[in-house]
Amino acid sequence: MKTTMKQVVLASYAKGNPQPGDFRIEDVPVPEAGDREILLQTLYIAVDPLIRFSLDERLLSGATRMELGAVMVGPTVCKVVASNHPDYEPGQFVEGRTAWAEYAVVAPDQSDYRGPPRRLDPAPAPVSTALGALGGPGQTAYEGVVNVGRLKAGETIVISAAAGAVGSMAGQIAKALGARAVGIAGGEAKCKALLDLGFDAVADYKAPDFADQLKAALPEGADVYFENVGGDVTMAVLPLLKRGARMPMCGFIAYYGMGMEGPGPDHLPGFYRQIMAKGLEIKGFAGIFAGQKGLDDIAGWMKQGKIRFPESVVEGIDAAPEAFSTVFSGHDHVGKLLVRVAPEA
Repeated sequence: MKTTMKQVVLASYAKGNPQPGDFRIEDVPVPEAGDREILLQTLYIAVDPLIRFSLDERLLSGATRMELGAVMVGPTVCKVVASNHPDYEPGQFVEGRTAWAEYAVVAPDQSDYRGPPRRLDPAPAPVSTALGALGGPGQTAYEGVVNVGRLKAGETIVISAAAGAVGSMAGQIAKALGARAVGIAGGEAKCKALLDLGFDAVADYKAPDFADQLKAALPEGADVYFENVGGDVTMAVLPLLKRGARMPMCGFIAYYGMGMEGPGPDHLPGFYRQIMAKGLEIKGFAGIFAGQKGLDDIAGWMKQGKIRFPESVVEGIDAAPEAFSTVFSGHDHVGKLLVRVAPEA
């Protein structure tokens, strides 16, 4: 095993959307596992957009602010290479929240709110799906569609950022429930990918006729709007929602790099009018996971062939800063965006 490794640290706080230059690659010694600790080799890093909330010099959310020079941390899939803990053995695969580094030491007894690393069975599905379909994105999509949106068979759901990890899962879950799924994505390639996943209709928000595409895709309106974006996309969707429509609010990536006030004009008056006139039900649910039932349902749908798990993979830990930045600046990736740090074998 190597004696030195690479890790990604925060070099400067993000101003607006994160840039690759906000991060730095460092070479450091590989750590050693102490008493009741495990040494993990990182296989995959999930470049989740919610990490953005920790990168402001002055926090505007409930996230934990990162210090300059600190190692980036997020969801990962790793392989146990050494263990001083009775619950873990070398060779096991685990999913957890660890450093953006080639190796990491974890104390399972002192893990964060997510609990100790979750041991994975590589037989049913690739271990990378623990960061996508069978991980946080899949559970988040399930929570928004099933529990918050309360989508029923025969209803219509419209999903913004539908080509992303959560959005692509939300549409497939909707189809598995017998509902009609309409996806909003940017660019012809992403829209085609959504149709290939089984979405009933799509609308390209980058197209000049986006509003017309959306109306054509929702001739009778929508019962549920799975919100991931905000901004002009949401303002285009609101008039097409049915009275009493539910709006699970999973994210608002159009505003992640802004403070409490964005650029004008002020759309709040029209937003409030739509809420009142249509009796809309809006509920945010970030950080809530569907639990074992959600994972079991998703695994069952995957086994039946009703859910696929598209992944976009970039190679090498050096690519992590660029990959993370593209999440906010537009990219052609479909499904879960991962950085492969090392091969599984």
